[in-house]
Amino acid sequence: MYAIRAQLGTSGSAARLPAAPDVRDGLERGFRGPARLSHARIRVSAQSVDAVVFVVAGGLLAAEDGLREAWQQLTTPGSVLDGWHLLHCEADSRLALGLHELPSLP
Repeated sequence: MYAIRAQLGTSGSAARLPAAPDVRDGLERGFRGPARLSHARIRVSAQSVDAVVFVVAGGLLAAEDGLREAWQQLTTPGSVLDGWHLLHCEADSRLALGLHELPSLP
């Protein structure tokens, strides 16, 4: 299992504010291939979506690629995160070592 931190941003009023459970459900549906979502912590604010996603995969690259693909599907027009764009999505070694706090749900 791999801990991957992601952040999405929006340019403002064009994007609607998604609910964290909707984002999580969309991520789960968006995974293709051998990678799959184990669990996620998601925090949504007016300007960002911050997430720590735990991905089960055969390797780190497969986990990161699977999650990026899921985010890409969620940010297409008409999807849950329409108007948002992915800023950051990569494994978090500090989190994997227990050196960083998880974001808490509001």
